[in-house]
Amino acid sequence: MAPQGIWFDGNTSVSQPVELQMNDNGEMRVVHLQTHSVLVQVPFSAIRVSSRVGNTARFLYFPDGAKCETEDHDLVDQWLTLHRPSALHNLAHQLETHSYFVALTVVLVVSFTWGMITYGLPAASRYIAFHLPQGVMDRAAIETLQFLDKTQFKPSELDDPTQARLQQHFAQAVAQNKDLRIKVIFRNGGEIGANAFALPDGTVLFTDEIVRLAKHDDELLAVLAHEIGHVKYRHSLRSVIQGSVISFAVAMVTGDLSAASNLLATLPVVMTNMSYSRGFEREADNNSLLFLDANRIERHYFIDLMDRLTYQGKCSHLLEQNKYKEKAKRSISTSSASTSSQASSIDEGETGWFDVEAHRELCDKLIAEDKKDFFNNKLLGYFASHPETAERTATFKKQLQDIGP
Repeated sequence: MAPQGIWFDGNTSVSQPVELQMNDNGEMRVVHLQTHSVLVQVPFSAIRVSSRVGNTARFLYFPDGAKCETEDHDLVDQWLTLHRPSALHNLAHQLETHSYFVALTVVLVVSFTWGMITYGLPAASRYIAFHLPQGVMDRAAIETLQFLDKTQFKPSELDDPTQARLQQHFAQAVAQNKDLRIKVIFRNGGEIGANAFALPDGTVLFTDEIVRLAKHDDELLAVLAHEIGHVKYRHSLRSVIQGSVISFAVAMVTGDLSAASNLLATLPVVMTNMSYSRGFEREADNNSLLFLDANRIERHYFIDLMDRLTYQGKCSHLLEQNKYKEKAKRSISTSSASTSSQASSIDEGETGWFDVEAHRELCDKLIAEDKKDFFNNKLLGYFASHPETAERTATFKKQLQDIGP
């Protein structure tokens, strides 16, 4: 039985039902099913046949631009074998129906995807980040700081002598990184609490809370060296770019710097939620190590503040959870609407971070209980962005042993 198909003359969008016929001389004739008229008759050798891919329709392309769509794959394959023998005609079909080849293809695709995510995207983001002009980084930093000042931070409450003292203490680190245009500023962290941020243009922001948490100015100097590492290796830019590497690549190739600037407009939002990758954090830690060693500053200052920060953050988080648990218990046990309203108003007034020192005994108890939670401390810790405090401590101590006193 001759195969049937749909005919397109190449001049209009009108389709016509046809039958394909092959004579002994290797000529194909296309016959209209309704009128039985011959639409075209050409040597089969002049027709280009599309590859067989699964059960998708197959196209026969004629010299005058017309084409015929058919799903009778087997008969078309017979014609190809008889009149145009070649091992390449059905190569794609043979491969896709071969289970071992399909399995190999899956492995290769997964491996390629893993390689691109692990090595390709980071390499591309690094290249792009280090080839962005200074103007783009300045704009990203300005917009980020404006966003943070509007939504997260308040003016610093540190007195002028304290800020002046710290600026003087930071002067050596700033001077040693003139090419990075490092500038230190202070803000009240609000709900963010004790933290420090590095903006793309070289601005390093310390919150009042981390300044108060520090027991020695060298602790803050060690943190500054860490943040300078983020600036030096452009970690914030690379974090943003890795999520938009294709768009950035197009912007760089076309020279459309405004497009790159617009993509960096997402940086303010990213900065408020960003956790650098472990690789970035380790790179910044190493920058701090090198600075401390070069300037004969004891390495334990960085670890001491990290321990305190970790305790502060963990304690605040657990106290916050405990607060809402207690609130839920009070809500359940409340017997009157007035009492419930009063309890609610008290809870709503408890805003901001807890006074960790005032709750140290409770903190220690909650942290001890939390450490027993295998899921939170092992599984989630494995997928965490930042290196664990224990790892950082071991790294700094190892450096101390390797380099010596």
